[in-house]
Amino acid sequence: MSFTSQIRYNPQTCKDEKYYRLKESYRDASGRVCTLILLNVGFIHDLSPEQIRDVARGLTYLYNHQKDVQLWDEKLQGYSEVVRDRVHAYWARLVEEEKLDIVGNAYERSKSKARKRIDVDTMRHTDAREVGCEWLCLQTIRKLGLDTFLRSLGWSEDKVKVTLAHLITRAAYTPSELKSISIIKENSAVCELLDLPMAKITPRRIYRVADDLYSIKDKLEKYLCHKTDDLFKPTNRIMLFDLTNFYFEGRKTGSKKAAFGRSKEKRSDCKLLVLALCINTDGFIRYSAVLEGNTADPKSLPNMVDELIAENPAKCPDNEGVLVVIDAGISTEDNLKTIRDKGYNYLCVSRKALTEYTTPENAPKVTVCDCLKREITLQRVTTAKNDDCYLKIDSPAKALKEESMNRKFRERFEEGLKKIRKSTQSKHGIKNYGKVQNRIGALQGKYPSISRYYNIKVEDDGHDKVASMTWEVNIPDKVEYGTYFLRTNVKKLDEETTWNYYNLIREIECSNRQLKTDLSLRPIYHQTDNRADAHLFLGLLAYWIVNTVRHQMKVARRKQGKDEHGRERSTPYWSEIMRIMKTQKAVTTTAVNALGEAVETRLCSVPTDSAAEIYELLKISKVPFKKIKICRTQ
Repeated sequence: MSFTSQIRYNPQTCKDEKYYRLKESYRDASGRVCTLILLNVGFIHDLSPEQIRDVARGLTYLYNHQKDVQLWDEKLQGYSEVVRDRVHAYWARLVEEEKLDIVGNAYERSKSKARKRIDVDTMRHTDAREVGCEWLCLQTIRKLGLDTFLRSLGWSEDKVKVTLAHLITRAAYTPSELKSISIIKENSAVCELLDLPMAKITPRRIYRVADDLYSIKDKLEKYLCHKTDDLFKPTNRIMLFDLTNFYFEGRKTGSKKAAFGRSKEKRSDCKLLVLALCINTDGFIRYSAVLEGNTADPKSLPNMVDELIAENPAKCPDNEGVLVVIDAGISTEDNLKTIRDKGYNYLCVSRKALTEYTTPENAPKVTVCDCLKREITLQRVTTAKNDDCYLKIDSPAKALKEESMNRKFRERFEEGLKKIRKSTQSKHGIKNYGKVQNRIGALQGKYPSISRYYNIKVEDDGHDKVASMTWEVNIPDKVEYGTYFLRTNVKKLDEETTWNYYNLIREIECSNRQLKTDLSLRPIYHQTDNRADAHLFLGLLAYWIVNTVRHQMKVARRKQGKDEHGRERSTPYWSEIMRIMKTQKAVTTTAVNALGEAVETRLCSVPTDSAAEIYELLKISKVPFKKIKICRTQ
């Protein structure tokens, strides 16, 4: 300890005199020399500078030998009585004012500060993993209670966590089973969120996830239907049914379901599987089935009616029948009769254009607009064939498109006919009667909509050669382009309501798009039926997560109202949501602090504005985990 002085005005003597303070100098945890004032002693008149120095030395000895109190007097015997008295007086003040530990406390505080002082040259960022999309999916799964349901079936905790890890990875990255293992181990923080040791992620366990989930398909779908009904309270008044297909890569000799058929993705060179889906207007699945690849659209509906409507009938609050919305490919007379026999209503596009119909005198023409703000005219018509209600749809934009397409098809069809005829007349062309007929048949199959108006005559010269080839065109004078008919057995629906209800079919088209594009369910590489079915069902479970997120965002944006431009706030597709959420990362930072300790910090990055908006819309936590800090002495 030592005394420091400063010239100050003494009001008692009216002079400038030395004002003394007792201070202590020490080195903090970083090695820097620091000074701390212990006492404000004041003006000292009765001590010489040498005595003041001895007082400081005596106080230093007492401070350093606090445990050896019996030695104090012996040490202080070498000082004068005035110095000894002053030492005891100042020491008593230090004890009374609790200043003895102030240096130690200051040192500890400096140690705490030094621990936070990092050498930036030693900083290293490692183990950076994506966490935003995984955290979003995990909270959605917990909201659906999927983990709790699996535990209720007797699944072990490790099995549940591995299942959730694979399902989250399937929704967030859309990989194959093999690739998902690499993603979990190298890219994703899903094991960290689930507190799942990385050693539990093995190929055998990952490949069994889809099979185990598919084994409880009926129970799981029924549970999710009831859970979403409880969470979001849909009326399930309207059911949307449609089919889509997925193509295989490879020969698929071990599959009995895979078959060649009409691919909706123009991949008729590959074997197909057909997925039948029935969803409500909120996009939640009510029924799903994997059918053979050559299953015709009309054959799939009776099974859906028997399994969905008969076993789990939807209930409407006003006891009205559920309206099943289907497209023209499924709306055969037998299927419509099946729906009626079950007590349900239907709305579909008429498979054939009405040629004999009448327009009631009081039937108004209602004008609506499509999504591109193009006008469409609706008018109710009647026919003597049945008691159903028909709605005639006239779309000028569709008429212009159809007329242009038919003109182009006609030009191409006639150009093809001319090529075939020229070949029969050239020296080295194809003249064989049978081969020419085959070429004409192939051309007619390529342009079926226009070939029906052509009457083609091919004459044989008696030697199996073509003598001549001519054709006549019999296109009706009045062709109604851009006209089609909606059909329903519900008579009290007005024109605009009927139109709006049918346009809900776009919701299932959106679902199919997300399954194929956003969730990458195509193509299928599995060789057996069980593996292919399990692969598709795992994708459907991922779709439950996706649709739950998007539905909540739709509801939240609807509550926000229109934007500043007066437009409805749109909900992004899953691919865009994934892109936004993957900006949030979990990173481990290592560095050396001023104490020479190795500091390791694991923390999650702050979500971007777009990601934070999604969290706020869904009303879920933005931070997966708090900062984790570990200090190790080097």
